Amino acid sequence: MDFVAGKVAEVCAQHAGYIKDLKRNFEQLNEEATTLYSKKEDMEREINRDRIRKRPKSECQDWLKRVDEVHNKVDTIKEEYSQEAERCQTRWCPDIQSHWKLGQRILEITNQISKLTEESAKFEGVVVVDALPQTVEAKPVLTIEAGRSTERTLQKILNNVRDPRKHKIGIWGMGGVGKTTVMKLLNNLEEIKQMFEIVIWVTVSKDYKTRELQTEIAQRLSLKLSYNDSDERVASILFQTLTYMKFLLLIDDLWAKVDLYDIGVPSLNQEKGSKVVLTTRYRDVCHKMETDEEIMVEPFSEKEAWNLFREKVGEVADSPSIHPLAKRVVGECGGLPLAIAVIGASLRKEDNVHVWENAVQELSSPDTSDIYDMEEQVFRRLKFSFDRLENDGVRNCFLYAALYPEDHNIRNFELIEYWRAEGLIHSGSTLSSVRNKGHAMVKLLIDASLLLKIPEAMPIVKMHDVIRDLALRITSRMESGCRFLVRANKMIQEHPRNEEWENVNRMSLMRNKIGSLPERPNCPTLLTLLLQENKKLITIPESFFDQMHALRVLDLSKTGIKSLPHSICHLVNLRGLYLKYCYHLKTLPPKIGKLTRIEVLDARGTRINSLPTEIEQLSGLKVLHVTFSMERDENEEDEKVSGGIISRLSQLEQLIIDLGFSYGDFSRYGDTCAKAVIEEVSCLKGLTSLQFGFPKMEYLECFLQQSHPWKKGIITSFHFVVGQYQYRDQPSSCFSYNPEHEERNSRILTFCGYDSIPNAIVEVLRRAYSFMLLGHKSVHGLCEFGMQNMSELMFCRIYECDAMGIIVDGDQLVEAALPKLHYLNVSHMPNLRSIWEGSFPPGSLKRLKILELFKCEKLKNIFSCKIIEQLSNLQCLRVYSCSALEEAVECPNLKRFPISVSKAPKLKRIECKREWWNDLEWDDNDVKLQLEPLIILPR
Repeated sequence: MDFVAGKVAEVCAQHAGYIKDLKRNFEQLNEEATTLYSKKEDMEREINRDRIRKRPKSECQDWLKRVDEVHNKVDTIKEEYSQEAERCQTRWCPDIQSHWKLGQRILEITNQISKLTEESAKFEGVVVVDALPQTVEAKPVLTIEAGRSTERTLQKILNNVRDPRKHKIGIWGMGGVGKTTVMKLLNNLEEIKQMFEIVIWVTVSKDYKTRELQTEIAQRLSLKLSYNDSDERVASILFQTLTYMKFLLLIDDLWAKVDLYDIGVPSLNQEKGSKVVLTTRYRDVCHKMETDEEIMVEPFSEKEAWNLFREKVGEVADSPSIHPLAKRVVGECGGLPLAIAVIGASLRKEDNVHVWENAVQELSSPDTSDIYDMEEQVFRRLKFSFDRLENDGVRNCFLYAALYPEDHNIRNFELIEYWRAEGLIHSGSTLSSVRNKGHAMVKLLIDASLLLKIPEAMPIVKMHDVIRDLALRITSRMESGCRFLVRANKMIQEHPRNEEWENVNRMSLMRNKIGSLPERPNCPTLLTLLLQENKKLITIPESFFDQMHALRVLDLSKTGIKSLPHSICHLVNLRGLYLKYCYHLKTLPPKIGKLTRIEVLDARGTRINSLPTEIEQLSGLKVLHVTFSMERDENEEDEKVSGGIISRLSQLEQLIIDLGFSYGDFSRYGDTCAKAVIEEVSCLKGLTSLQFGFPKMEYLECFLQQSHPWKKGIITSFHFVVGQYQYRDQPSSCFSYNPEHEERNSRILTFCGYDSIPNAIVEVLRRAYSFMLLGHKSVHGLCEFGMQNMSELMFCRIYECDAMGIIVDGDQLVEAALPKLHYLNVSHMPNLRSIWEGSFPPGSLKRLKILELFKCEKLKNIFSCKIIEQLSNLQCLRVYSCSALEEAVECPNLKRFPISVSKAPKLKRIECKREWWNDLEWDDNDVKLQLEPLIILPR
């Protein structure tokens, strides 16, 4: 009884406390709520600071949502407390039960507030995570220049995007009419950038897969997906991210209905203002997508068509004898920009009247094409241009590009390599001459508008989807003489049926999920087999290559294979074997020596421990790329390349050989192998390209003295890693030789961990385009290497050189320094105080575009205003973790802007606060007006 009585008394006391301390508890509630709201405001301020490049963490969003819920409860409590206070003033005795309930709820909500306040501590400094780098990724408009009809269509679309009642807008029209062009123009509009937080572009193939679209969207949102995530899980992630954003989703080349909800796209509502714009060849697809407006892209007017055609054909179109025929050809193009551009390019500068008469006849004939299931008008016109190519060799080079997936970025270098290996291009006996021929072929196809040039850092081309359809249709016919089977990037898991391998000349199964191959396919006519990026392909049947005697190109790169079957010895005509980044491949079979016609063996990024001695039988080998594994068995000898193998490959022109100790753990291998290999390499007379690591300076000196190709200047591309260095802080990126990056990476010197500057380094530096200086122990500035020795440098990176105080001492210069330098990266330099000091000779750094500074804790200034005025090509300055920096180019107290339009013609934007801009003083108000359009205000 005493226990029960005690409990009753305890509960009564608690309830009495609710009543007695009501006012005090209410005041405490207000105080804690105010603190919580302040933390919420701080958090939202941090989130809103950069909503484009940063986004709130998911758990932070959940916390904010719960704070809002509590906020509503507090508002309700305040109203009830106010009402209770009024009642108490009109009564002699308060309502005990009402007081008690209100007091209980106040304490409950106060506890919730306290917990939320405690939780906020874990978000300090980690409210947001990396998000989008920019609102819009600009798209190059490649096919045509915009005409007036295109501008009219663009304006219609833009008006609908502005309309808050329109959420989905469809753009439709026949293939080649310019739908993608107008979409790209929309994407690039400055107004679009201002209207949305993020613009997302996705291209949909005919046989799209949900995961493909999800991956594209996730990459644009900088989201990391797990390979094991289900489509539903990914949809949930995308949904949660996009729900809090005002986005514009641009879907190009839609062939059928796509369920946006399944992808993870949230509902489009007027409140948020997100929108979807799609292009399709069929208006019915717009209807199925429930678009609010459908806009047809109309063909060019007669005048626009003629102007574009004349631009492609040239002045010959104005010739009195040809002009009427040219007009008829334009008429047959039906106002389709793609057809006009392609046909015009095929007739460029053609002055033979009979050729023009034949063109009119061919284009007007209903029997030009016997191919169905395509938009006949488009195909018939484009087929004429294909037939106009000068010979079967050019036509085959064009068709070969269709082996790549739809809308794929095709590296020129890779395409030319395939052409060469298959024997489609011939020009002399050396690789460089054949590659020159290949580049000329690419240009010919670009000039014919059959390939599209992409303005990227390295040469890339694309195929317009309509042009690719044309190529695939041509190569699908038995009578074509060049039959393709293309299932690239289809996410298929099964290999083609046995009968499908017969009578095929080229087969592309790249970028799929194929896990097995047929035992012994019968394909005696197969010339090219592309299987790269099938990561689930682990085993190749032993007899798989038995009946592929004609095969010339085999690409197994980025597959999961652990070995090659013995039947590979039957590939007696193989010229190119590509095993790049087959991370599980440990050995090459001895029977590889049977492939006596092979010219390219690329085994970069594998786990190969040594080369079989039979490699020496490959007497025609021109290109050898091999990366040796760092793994080592206890009984394994150090020798990775048996003596005499390299020197017997007398036809070698390009050699990349990584023995495994250039940057990393080199201690478990001696350098005997490196010394032996470099002695053999020095004997190669035809070498034009070399990548190799020289662990000791004496090995480099030996090579420079003994190599005939080096002394005669025959070696035109190289990457030499000299010395050995263990990073204190591994960099996020560094130069790595890749023959595809011909401009940037053709001549690279990486100098590691020394405390002197040997003559051999200076000799190589004179020829280098890229220089990476790592961990030098004594150098104080680049001038110590002799600025005259770096006149050809375009790229430079300096890392962990503790003694360096300045990069360039201008007082030591007698002429312009680094006149060709485009890119400079300076990282982890603990004692660096300045980039440039002293005089600045005219022409110095005149081509500098990008300057990156990272973890230079003593760096106080970068450039003076006088110097910055001379850097007219500077486009990007990135500074991270430089805590002592006092001055970059400008500062909040700057009163006069040191740059004018004439001094900075490449200036793209000025990010600043409006108040700061308005307070600037100007000698010439016209300069201010010229720069005004470049201002971007912080969000």
